[in-house]
Amino acid sequence: MGNGGAGKSWLARRIGEQLHHPVVHLDDMHWEPGRYGIDRDRALRDEMVKAAAERHAWVMEGVYGQLANMVLNRTTILVWIDLPEEECIANIKLRGIQGGETETQFDGLLKWVAEYRSRMNNWNSFETHARLFSVFSRPKFLLSSREAVTDFADRLSTSIHEAAMKEPRFPNDAGEDAWMVVQVFADEHWNAYHDIRRAVLFEARGLIGYDANHPDDRRDGHFPLLLLLENTPLGAARLDLMSEQTAWVRTVAIRAERQGKGYGRMLMAGLEKFASQHRVKRLLVNAARDAVGFYEALGWAVIEAGHENPVLTKELRTRPQW
Repeated sequence: MGNGGAGKSWLARRIGEQLHHPVVHLDDMHWEPGRYGIDRDRALRDEMVKAAAERHAWVMEGVYGQLANMVLNRTTILVWIDLPEEECIANIKLRGIQGGETETQFDGLLKWVAEYRSRMNNWNSFETHARLFSVFSRPKFLLSSREAVTDFADRLSTSIHEAAMKEPRFPNDAGEDAWMVVQVFADEHWNAYHDIRRAVLFEARGLIGYDANHPDDRRDGHFPLLLLLENTPLGAARLDLMSEQTAWVRTVAIRAERQGKGYGRMLMAGLEKFASQHRVKRLLVNAARDAVGFYEALGWAVIEAGHENPVLTKELRTRPQW
């Protein structure tokens, strides 16, 4: 994945040739055949992408973060090409008009590529690619120069082999590699996410009406998270980005039989790391009164005590995107 003109198609073809895998160009699925600039029916496009991802092996390339997000659970290695915009623009000018573009569309493409880092809340942007890259827990490569892309292609068989052999590094800083906090993508993780929240936040409190299809869980900027212990889901929470530097923590829940054993701390540690990777500097939470002590022990401070659910906040140090 990467910006327009970054060299995704070229690298995908090289990988496909060397590994003998079919290459899937997401542009071919996003646009109507032979009609650049005319979107294909979205439902049909999504079905085509899902069908391609169900193949035994493939190499897929494109700028479309939403489509990449759909296939991450089938992705074994992720490559993000992040070149300076001026290099991408130069590459596009060098290849010229293609695919049925008009001059007006070509000029629009150059402007769109130039805005890669400034687009906010957009699937096809640096912001989204950075998020997808940061939460991807399998082997991944960030290529930030033309030389890096060429070198990767030249030593492809070694690169892929080394990546495939790597043990996954779980996002915790405690020296323990048995647990991790991950963003929810796969169906099995969605099921666990809802099971935990339903049992802890509704059934244990005598409530009914839990909605597993609530739109807030899939809204842009909302990140459902799971705590996994040796791949067993134990806890769930959601991080909602509210501004460039502020996020709310929602619906924190640990399975009843695992409560009081430190797993809540693990969940919050992973959530805070995830948040800092997304450049969040301040977290907020509406806490149940009996949970205020838990948050205070983790460095949170009460800022509004008069509500039924007091509001607490915590300042974070931001971390790099990779």
